[in-house]
Formats: sequence, C-alpha cells, structure tokens
Amino acid sequence: MQERTDNIPAKGLHRMADRRYFSLDIPSSSTTKPLISGTNAHLAWERDHPEDETHAMLVGSYLHARLLQPAEVAKQFVVCPKVDRRTKEGKAQWSAMEADAEKRGASLIAEKDAELAEAMAAAARSHKGVAHLIAACVEREIVAIGEIGGRPAKCKIDGILASKNGGSEVCVLDVKSTVSASNRDFGRSVISYGYAHQAAFYARVLDSIGLRCEDFIFIAIEKERPHCVAVYRLPDVAVSVADHHIDRLVERWWKVKAGDRTGYPEEIQELVLPGWWLRGGYGDE
Repeated sequence: MQERTDNIPAKGLHRMADRRYFSLDIPSSSTTKPLISGTNAHLAWERDHPEDETHAMLVGSYLHARLLQPAEVAKQFVVCPKVDRRTKEGKAQWSAMEADAEKRGASLIAEKDAELAEAMAAAARSHKGVAHLIAACVEREIVAIGEIGGRPAKCKIDGILASKNGGSEVCVLDVKSTVSASNRDFGRSVISYGYAHQAAFYARVLDSIGLRCEDFIFIAIEKERPHCVAVYRLPDVAVSVADHHIDRLVERWWKVKAGDRTGYPEEIQELVLPGWWLRGGYGDE
C-alpha cells in the first residue's frame, strides 16, 4: 500500500517544532532502534504505549537548547522554582506552571534540572574544540526529511557543518550526555545505545536529499561534575557496519505500522551462548 504523504513535508531541511516532528509517523533512527535487538512485537508495544517525556530526556532537551539555541530557551521551556510537590501547596504551584507551559507549547523543567543542564552546557562551551564546532555550524537543531527504500524517513540533527571540501559534503554534529566520556567507555556507549545506527540512518536520509555525510562527530558531556567533555569522530567502519542493517530495519518498521506483531520464533531454537564463556569456561579450578 502506498504511504500517504499529504501531511509529510517535502524532502529537504526544515525548521520544525518537536511536537510537529514527533507527530510525523515515518521511520527515524530512534523509532527503528528497538528493532536492532527486539522483535516487531516489541516495537508495536512501544507504539501502542508511548511513554511520557522522561527526566533524562527533559534534561537532555534543555541541554541541547542551552548549547545550540540559547535564544530559543525562553520559548521552549518554563523553569519551575524549587517546590515541594509532596505538599498541597507545592502540587498546586507545579500544576499551575505545568498548565501555563502547556498553553505556551513549552516544556516545564524543575529548577535543579535546569541548573544541571546549564552546568553541562557551560562545561561544553568552555571546551575550545566544542566552541569552534558549534560556531562553525551552518544549521542547528534542523529536521531532515528524506527517503530510505523509496519511502519517507526523518531525522532531527543537532548541527550540520559544511565540509572543507565544499560541494554537497557535510559533517554532522551530535551532542550526547553520558556517564563517562572516556574513549573506552563512550566507545561502548556507541554500540550499547545504537549511536552507530543513528549515524548510518542520518547519512541515508541526508544522501536522499543530496547531502553526503562525510563525518559524524560526537560531543560527549559527562552528567556528573566536573562535567568533563570530549569530542570524537565516529570511525567510517562503524557507519558501514550499521548501514548494512538499515534497509531491513526500516522495512520491518513499515510492517509494524501495517499491523505486524511478530515476536520470537515459535519453534525450538539452538541457544547461542556468550563467546567469552565458550572461550574461557569456568576458568581455573
């Protein structure tokens, strides 16, 4: 069945509010990510039972705004002073501010969470490499609407830098909050949290609108003080490996949207054991 495209923006780069972006029911890196290790049934459950914005997501959104679009923070967020929501008065104050934020189309964030995000943003701004990269961005918090497999797909990009080679080549900048920004630990996070899949997905969408992603660069900011910062280039091999799975994952996404709720196979399977255990067994007795 041909997908309706009357409510989907034309292919290209767009300025778009988060609510509008999330309302576009087409594949993205985050909505296809559950299929990397999960079944169609897992994704179907997530689609049928969407979660409210989590604390971590809210802090991350505020961090991105403070770092990439500081002039837009007042429009996008309402900061609630410290209130004790265990008390009747505190609950009432929070509810009133929540209603005000909803009316303005903004998000309500607690003062302590805003302070945390601001401290992280300040640490990033003080990093010379980060400051240079952000200043060099030709686009920030931009939405790309393109295609994968001949069907619509989307991604929201933190920053786009023009390539030194000019032409249609670009560099994608992505801000991540993390427990540890060390090379070893963040490298593990790239695999654990599907960041390589994200990079490959973005590259596909950009390529479909005539932009070649030459580099994918992470700004990794630690959540705990002193909020150390590191900048990493994602190796080409990581994008290449992840790219091999993009078409299959996107095709499964469309099947889930069409009603597929397939879980694990029903027949008996040979269990796959961890390689480290098979190599080492129980160790020396």
